[in-house]
Amino acid sequence: MAFRFLFDHFDWIAPFYDQIIPQPDIRTLIHHGQFPISGRVLDVGGGTGRVTRALLRVHADITLVDSSLGMLKVANQNLAIQLARCEAEHLPFASNSFERVILIDTLHHVVDAAATLRECVRVLKKDGLLLIQEPDIEQWGGKLIALFEKFLWMRSHLLRAKHVQNLLAPSCQETVIERGNQQYWIICRK
Repeated sequence: MAFRFLFDHFDWIAPFYDQIIPQPDIRTLIHHGQFPISGRVLDVGGGTGRVTRALLRVHADITLVDSSLGMLKVANQNLAIQLARCEAEHLPFASNSFERVILIDTLHHVVDAAATLRECVRVLKKDGLLLIQEPDIEQWGGKLIALFEKFLWMRSHLLRAKHVQNLLAPSCQETVIERGNQQYWIICRK
């Protein structure tokens, strides 16, 4: 685990990340998350805060966590919200703390997807929503992203939507998969 903090691709790309990565699909996030809501939102792997910045237009109580110090430094310059440095597999929050947990373009970057999903569900309140958006490895765009990130020596592991849904099945009342634009969304109700 200490090695991850010694060299992190995201520390290196943090200063220009927002300029090279496409803007998030905030309208779909707002729709699937049923925003506006009352209560707390957790942005796991939120990086520079590009998703949080857009979501702040409709919801103010957002906490962002990321393992990259470089990404959090950029987020701290642009956002006046609670930030925490941690691994997604070990969230520093009490169980049942958040009404929404979002993982936007994050799950394929974590070391242990199953542990990350368990943690996200753990901190989610009953009837809360876990919202996941990922490149779809079953479509050509997802395959290109996987190839590009391997070329950059990133530890990315794109997962099939059905596999993620199966990992969530024991913990969620229902999960819905929606595909489009070379990505998928999974909406899980605890």
